[in-house]
Amino acid sequence: MPRVSPDYEQTQKKRIIEGSAKVFAEYGYRQTTMDQICQALKISKGAVYIYFKNKEELFTSTMDYIFHKRYELLSGAFEETDPLKVKFEKMLNCLGNLVSRDNKYAYTRLSVEGFIESDRIPGLESIKADSYNRFYKLLHDLITQGQAVEQINPKPDISSMIVVIMATMDGLMMHSLVQGRELDPERIQKVVIEMFSHKLNF
Repeated sequence: MPRVSPDYEQTQKKRIIEGSAKVFAEYGYRQTTMDQICQALKISKGAVYIYFKNKEELFTSTMDYIFHKRYELLSGAFEETDPLKVKFEKMLNCLGNLVSRDNKYAYTRLSVEGFIESDRIPGLESIKADSYNRFYKLLHDLITQGQAVEQINPKPDISSMIVVIMATMDGLMMHSLVQGRELDPERIQKVVIEMFSHKLNF
């Protein structure tokens, strides 16, 4: 078998994961078969098994990729020099784009699948916890930085507020899965800003 470069291997793994994400999102983890994934990617099972030993490992890698991708998009949505309110607005706009009609199955529904299967598949729980902790830290840093430069109210209980913000965002993402109840990015931004503006002193 000819040797391939590490870059080629990474490209192939990414292609398989991104293609699998769409299939897992459409059919759900339990109903998805490796045949469906291979058919969608137009590759053989052998080509998939070079990188992933089974469907469970592929799903775990896919969830890890999705959560990292979501964090990268949210944390990179704003400039460090932006005022705190602008940072939140840009991050919420990015979140809204993630749950738009074109992207919602690749992110929202797959995230739901990850939560459902996390009790059964080893490794998913730690991936989910890592995603939660990174997003929590992102929000915590934004709020404490805003307090330090007096851009927001210094009094709120930061930990409780962050938990509520995260729960609200998760709820809006779930809501976007209901047919006919999709939320556009501007609406998501408006809902969250209105809910927390008095606490953040925007």
